[in-house]
Amino acid sequence: MIPPAADLATSRAQLLSAAEEAGAVLASYLHPRPGPDGEPLSADTARFGAPIGAARAVVLVSSGLHGVEGHAGNGVQQLLLGSGRLAALPDDVAVVLVHAVNPYGFAWSRRVDHENIDVNRNFVDYADLPENPRYADVDPILNPTELDPDDRSFLGDLMAFWSEVGDDVAFRTISGGQYSHPRGVQYGGQGASWSRRTLEQIWDRELAGAEEAVAIDVHTGLGPLGRLTVFQTADAAEPAAEAGAAWFPEHIYRADRTGSVDHGLMGPGLDEWAAGRLATATFVLEVGTHEPTEGVSVFRADNWLHHHGDPSSEVGRRIRQQVRDFFFVDDPGWRTDVADQVLAAVHTTLDGVERRQGSGPVGVR
Repeated sequence: MIPPAADLATSRAQLLSAAEEAGAVLASYLHPRPGPDGEPLSADTARFGAPIGAARAVVLVSSGLHGVEGHAGNGVQQLLLGSGRLAALPDDVAVVLVHAVNPYGFAWSRRVDHENIDVNRNFVDYADLPENPRYADVDPILNPTELDPDDRSFLGDLMAFWSEVGDDVAFRTISGGQYSHPRGVQYGGQGASWSRRTLEQIWDRELAGAEEAVAIDVHTGLGPLGRLTVFQTADAAEPAAEAGAAWFPEHIYRADRTGSVDHGLMGPGLDEWAAGRLATATFVLEVGTHEPTEGVSVFRADNWLHHHGDPSSEVGRRIRQQVRDFFFVDDPGWRTDVADQVLAAVHTTLDGVERRQGSGPVGVR
């Protein structure tokens, strides 16, 4: 099973110490803001296998893009290190662990970053931002100026909106990202976030000289409790879609790039961004936690806390704990489910990449 959740400083130290002992090449990217105790924050990479410039294929395993979801991702990365797999890679393959893509969110128990940006919604064209015309209708519900953490009556108003507009519009409005309310939920930003800029640096550095890359990003929160879903945005005719169907037949959920609801399952535009940086397949490995209505309550309380409350207060500590508990189920059964399913998916990805030595771009043989 993955280890219990620990604070970012402890999780980071454990991972980097083990990676360095295993012979990884490490790099760190300092964040401009401190953590809750004034500690410095950073995103980090640990590279195994072929050095930069000598790899035919690179597999990137990232965690913490949605900050607080990094607890599970860190656990998976630790288990992958402990498995010994990274010490036996083919000469032309590299694996790069990207830890705490959004270290501020990880440290502060938030999904978003220090600018309230949902990094998963930040990979867009800022000259032509995605539209979310109904978000203004729900912002007063999801972004209150006063909050009772135990009051769930707002769900009635939200369900009334859902009934009015239907499933597609409601889902896109609430969860699809919005770019008009900087203090609202699911805010995608008006420019490149620190995490996006840092990922661009990491990918440009680590993929130099490679012919192909596969990116897998570990998330928690969406789907049935303890169940792995592998999300992919790719058209049916693409080799990446063929690989997804072959590698993860029991778990894959694929949406075409033209899908009206599911465009950009890694976040609107991230798949196109990744393709522009050599990635031939991108997957989100998502393990379910609690009911969606509880998730909405948690997002709403967290958003209120950091705009109108005091994170260091008793209520603030309680809300931060609720956020962490939603995204990391501190139960041995759930932690075992994460370890078994997500680690198996990572190994399956490595198997697929390694079998294709010299066989061309992502696909199946």
